[in-house]
Amino acid sequence: MNIILNGEKYEISKDNITVEELLNELSVKWNIDLSGAVVLVNDEIVKKNNWKTEKIAEDYHLEVLSFVSGG
Repeated sequence: MNIILNGEKYEISKDNITVEELLNELSVKWNIDLSGAVVLVNDEIVKKNNWKTEKIAEDYHLEVLSFVSGG
């Protein structure tokens, strides 16, 4: 299944994936903690308590924003 992730085409290995499952996959791939991320699906913010139930479908547009402290 293909989506647009942070403005880039991205292929997901399985269909019927939730936001939480995708974030877990990305956390491992990017080696970053995304537990405090902000997630937008088709320009709508998905609240963290909905990550387990919010499904991602073909051609959805997602933005995953993670804030990093430092200077």
